[in-house]
Amino acid sequence: MLAILPGLAQAQRAQAAQRLARFRPSVRVDAILGQDAIGQVAGGMAIAAAYNVRVGLDAGIGGVRRPNGGAQAAGRVDLLARWLSDPFRQSRRALHAGGGIGILFEQGRAPRPVAIVTLGLEGTSDGPWVPGVEIGLGGGVRAGLTLRRAPARQR
Repeated sequence: MLAILPGLAQAQRAQAAQRLARFRPSVRVDAILGQDAIGQVAGGMAIAAAYNVRVGLDAGIGGVRRPNGGAQAAGRVDLLARWLSDPFRQSRRALHAGGGIGILFEQGRAPRPVAIVTLGLEGTSDGPWVPGVEIGLGGGVRAGLTLRRAPARQR
């Protein structure tokens, strides 16, 4: 009986590590160009909902530049799903497409919900962080640079 316990403990640790690997942090820098120009830094967390689908929640903070030249604080929260064309890093680059909803917060204005669609290109790296670029629509034209953490041989 005692000989089995180390094997059981190792299996439980492996299962816990696998569950944690499903959660994938990300950081990004975005510009949203609509009525106003918004620049933000965001962080988030995604979960692997399927082998080629990630569902994530991002929160960003930055500033908005008004047409009259004034600048104020701005933020956002986005809930997005992304479909990956190459979830296992078999190619050096891979496309992804996504969509979801968000809420934009701007000082002096009421929060406003937005529908979001994105198209992106991710690169590859030997490390756990995968770089990428995205463009899309959601409160204006969006463009961003991303770094997403993923297990080895995955996106």
